[in-house]
Amino acid sequence: MNDIICARITAPGRSAIAVIRISGKGAIELVSEFFSPRQKLLKAPGNSIVYGNFHDDSGRIIDEVLLSVFRAPHSYTAEDTIELSCHGNPALAERILSTLLTKARLANPGEYTLRAYLNGRMDLSQAEAVNDLITAESSKAETAALMQIKGYLGRHLSNILERIRDARLRCELAIDFADQDLPQIDLDDLKRRIQQILKDAKDLYAEGSGGIKLREGVKICLAGAPNTGKSSLFNALLKQNRAIVTPHPGTTRDYLEESFSLNGYPIVLWDTAGLRDSEDSIEQEGIARSYSLMRKADLILLLYEGEYPGIGDELSNFVDKIIPVASKADIISYPALPEDHVKISVKLKDGLVDLSEKILQRLSLPTQIIDRPLITNSRHLAALHRSITSLQDALTALDMNAGFEIIAFELITAASALEEILGVLPTDELLNKIFSEFCIGK
Repeated sequence: MNDIICARITAPGRSAIAVIRISGKGAIELVSEFFSPRQKLLKAPGNSIVYGNFHDDSGRIIDEVLLSVFRAPHSYTAEDTIELSCHGNPALAERILSTLLTKARLANPGEYTLRAYLNGRMDLSQAEAVNDLITAESSKAETAALMQIKGYLGRHLSNILERIRDARLRCELAIDFADQDLPQIDLDDLKRRIQQILKDAKDLYAEGSGGIKLREGVKICLAGAPNTGKSSLFNALLKQNRAIVTPHPGTTRDYLEESFSLNGYPIVLWDTAGLRDSEDSIEQEGIARSYSLMRKADLILLLYEGEYPGIGDELSNFVDKIIPVASKADIISYPALPEDHVKISVKLKDGLVDLSEKILQRLSLPTQIIDRPLITNSRHLAALHRSITSLQDALTALDMNAGFEIIAFELITAASALEEILGVLPTDELLNKIFSEFCIGK
């Protein structure tokens, strides 16, 4: 934390500009050793830009640069920080970085954000969301990550945490003054408080699966007999000719995987081998993989043409996540279909509209992300589940008159789980695991 660190914060390769971030106590003074006019930089106020020349330690000019100056604590890391913009020639950027590294060290992956967290600029849930925003693959995922960075989840969890602490304090006061001639704690009031806390925590957890799908993507498997239009639908959803389409059954021997965005939601789409009895060992392996993918999928689009074949024994385990899809509706006249079926045509302009609506409806994904707390991280969801379990145990202890010591213990356990999400007392192992997944420069 006492080192001055630096790293490129723009992607490698040729570009209009490259940006290098230098952060830490003394960062401005360090950069000034290689910058002219030096005094202009040293006197520059925070949130200002200084133009000049950057030179190496022998005084030879490397490039004209712009320095964005941020003085502690008003910077990303809450430290003195400079973001140096130079021309985007990789060789120039490397020479500037090499010069800086004679006085500073290269930042570790995620170290800028780690310092922002350790310096109190953000809680741990906000810090994790920074990486989520960088890696988001859809507009809804971007919005969810941005809302988490802005602190919607952190503030909501802090409110729940404060109420848990208040309930615990009431129990501890009852323990401490049990031998005093004082009014007894209102047990009905305590129970109502814990019940409301539990309800709020459960409401947040209930939307967690939708939030996780925003971050990790919804897994959809295209299944059905050979030649029912799976590969054509795969191409139509991707808006590109990714899968080979022929009139010959059994063209797809292995599965294909691609990602796309559906109404702003990230989708992982699998096109699988057609389901049928086959003596071909290669096709048999492809069909086995199809069933394996169906087990992993959040949703299965079961395509058929003409008469619906129904769900056989092989698919009976997946019935809850199957949407029957009547394919090739532009050339096949279907009678009135059951409510859970949907007709599609990849040839008609609006042939996939009903399918898109059915997918979103079945997945029960959140429609509005703005101004709401949303769990998008498996670690957060697991910690919230532990907190809920402890709150339920606290209510059970209260109902059974198990004693204020037991109730207080369960409330402490519930609070500790939420503190894990916010990073109140994190372990080095946890921080290393989280920030090692960041890129260098963030």
